[in-house]
Amino acid sequence: MYLKSQGLLYGLFQQTRFWLEKSVFIPITEARTRSQVSAAMWRDHLMEGMSFKQHGHNRCMFHEAVRDSAQEFCKKAASQKREDAPADEHWTSESEVVSAAEALCRFLGPDKKSNPTILLCFDEAHELTASTLSRFSELRRALQLIRHLPIWTIFLSTAGKFHLFTPELHMESSSRIASKSLHTYPVITETGFDEFAEPVASGSKTLSRIASTYHMAHLGRALFATRFDQGGKAVREGIIDFAQAKLLGLIPGNPTGAPPSDAQLACLAVRLGLDFKATSWGAGDAERRQVERHMRLALYAGSGSESMVTTSSSEPLLAEASYMTMRARTWMPVYALHQGLMSSGVSAGDRGEIAAALLLLLARDAAAARKGEDTSAPLDEDGAHRVISVTDFLQALLETDNEELVAQPPTSYHDSDAAFESLEAAFKDGKIWFNHFVHVDDYDVINQEFLWRLISRGAAVICATNELAIDLVVPVVIGDVLAKENVTAIFIQVKNDKRYTEKSTGWLFDAMDPFRIGLFSKGVNPLPVICMVFALASKNSVVGYLKARKVLRRSKRIQKLPVPSPLCPPGKKTTFTAYDIWCAAMTSRTFRVISYDQEPAYADILLRARSLANPYTPMPYPSQFEQNRGDMRRAMKPGVSSLPQHHQRYIDVQDKREVVLDDAVPERVQEDLQDRFSDAGEDSMDTDD
Repeated sequence: MYLKSQGLLYGLFQQTRFWLEKSVFIPITEARTRSQVSAAMWRDHLMEGMSFKQHGHNRCMFHEAVRDSAQEFCKKAASQKREDAPADEHWTSESEVVSAAEALCRFLGPDKKSNPTILLCFDEAHELTASTLSRFSELRRALQLIRHLPIWTIFLSTAGKFHLFTPELHMESSSRIASKSLHTYPVITETGFDEFAEPVASGSKTLSRIASTYHMAHLGRALFATRFDQGGKAVREGIIDFAQAKLLGLIPGNPTGAPPSDAQLACLAVRLGLDFKATSWGAGDAERRQVERHMRLALYAGSGSESMVTTSSSEPLLAEASYMTMRARTWMPVYALHQGLMSSGVSAGDRGEIAAALLLLLARDAAAARKGEDTSAPLDEDGAHRVISVTDFLQALLETDNEELVAQPPTSYHDSDAAFESLEAAFKDGKIWFNHFVHVDDYDVINQEFLWRLISRGAAVICATNELAIDLVVPVVIGDVLAKENVTAIFIQVKNDKRYTEKSTGWLFDAMDPFRIGLFSKGVNPLPVICMVFALASKNSVVGYLKARKVLRRSKRIQKLPVPSPLCPPGKKTTFTAYDIWCAAMTSRTFRVISYDQEPAYADILLRARSLANPYTPMPYPSQFEQNRGDMRRAMKPGVSSLPQHHQRYIDVQDKREVVLDDAVPERVQEDLQDRFSDAGEDSMDTDD
């Protein structure tokens, strides 16, 4: 095996030099130009005639030439070992490999910066690790012969089986590595993200542009942006179909039908940001299959049997491809999620927020589907059909009287103009654009400054664990222009506790103060907000609209309400305007997007929970090198934190330092809300049974 590895390297270096010597005519004195031109011509030569179905003629001929050279090399090496063969004192297999590599390097010219002149890339390299004495270990041994040359070797794999390349020391096949005389490089998981994004400034784009196919294609991995920019009209128009094929693990253009279970899980993962909770390597097979076949990202990988941390990051084009798959209705998302929880180690979240997020996605999809698609719009302005109104979203979500829903008065108001304004009037210009959720890592993201950025990627928010008062945020834009000052939100608090029933609990709404949460900074004239509580474990189903927030003990913001009259508004005067909705039970009588036969699956999903550790810089005291790797990993999860590394690739940030919010925004401290509002009774509300 070691000799065959030498033969492979010898053939590669020799045949590459033969072709370049016949094709590149640039003086050796112009080494930099010669190297660049050689690389470009070599790539074009091998790519000629390539397709999804077969290799091109030039690549096949090159492979045959390398194979023939390697076979001749091995024959000569074998003949040198025979006792009756004439000895060649100057010929050894090792020296021939080194000579062939040096000849190719000399042709390409010296590299004055000591950068790699040649890159050897082995794709799907896990195939080299199939046997005990693996081809990988023998190839690695052969590569040691040319370690003094500017040649760098990369082993690529989508299988997620990194332990085969960097096993624990006691399982290492190389004695020199096991004894720490030699060291292997750590697994590289960092993937370029938003490298081709069109930076957005607040107030510079309309929602139809932000939600366009063009904008989505340039966010996330370079795969989609480069294909979109370099392809013809048919390629650009089919970019969502291409993303769908990549997500489902299919050949582009092939009919899909009902996707297999792993592909269904991939569709949900990219829209809900699903995490896995496997506690051992063997239990993580489903997670690794997602990395291998369904575009899931490996965020961090240790060595040996250490855990691999994976993620489904914010990629709106993949989310849109998932939506197109779900819209076909050949499978039911709730059953796919339930199956994933049962057999694939998927986490349902800590408090029922994943199930609630699925309801919000399905409502968004239903409202968008009713609008229809405008196929005549150009791809950089075709996002209008993806943007929905606030009232359409709520009507698609809730099983209630639509007229009563939109006529709801504010529960609290901050000026006399808003006192009698219905929900429909307050949000007549309210627009929603999201097709997926992101799990944010810190509380500061729940602010206008960061929510508008998330809207620019079509993302709603699953809040950080222990976020005060809220679990989900659906950002809302008032008007058609995406600007910080135009952003408000729908807050959702999810309760997966049977103590929360069809009777509303007023202090939960009082805690959903947009100033306290941080949505609005001090001095901002607040836009109206919608506050919702999902009491999902309730036995009885209710959709209730609170008429007024009760006067709560030690609450300085809420004034006592006089007896209602035609001149006296039904709500309370506070520092903000809010419309409060209480939703009890995860049933078809509460949520319009649930059918009766799906209720048991939703009920079982509510029973599961887990948490996820920080994967960016997992070491306790990271070095500068590890911090740099951590910054790259943060760029792979755009928008989930207030740190600039999560934003600087796709947002036109004038100040590259960390964004500091208004000092007046209060700290998110854990207060005993139950004690604070222990005297708060049940609020008056209207209900729909």
